Amino acid sequence: MHGHPHDTRLVPVVLRGDEAVPLHYNGPAMLRGIAAADALAVVPPGGARPGQEAELLDLPWASAGIGVCFT
Repeated sequence: MHGHPHDTRLVPVVLRGDEAVPLHYNGPAMLRGIAAADALAVVPPGGARPGQEAELLDLPWASAGIGVCFT
């Protein structure tokens, strides 16, 4: 995942098995990506290599399981 040269990024991802796949809508003003995400990946400055482990932040609407509405 591409990273910012100096800052940590939070990138919306969907979980597919043991992998977190970044969503296309991951810009700083793209709420669409967060709404569709299962989690946010914490990407360190400079980015992350494919296969590298990253911290994932759970999102409240994804904690009940995929396909479950929290409202």
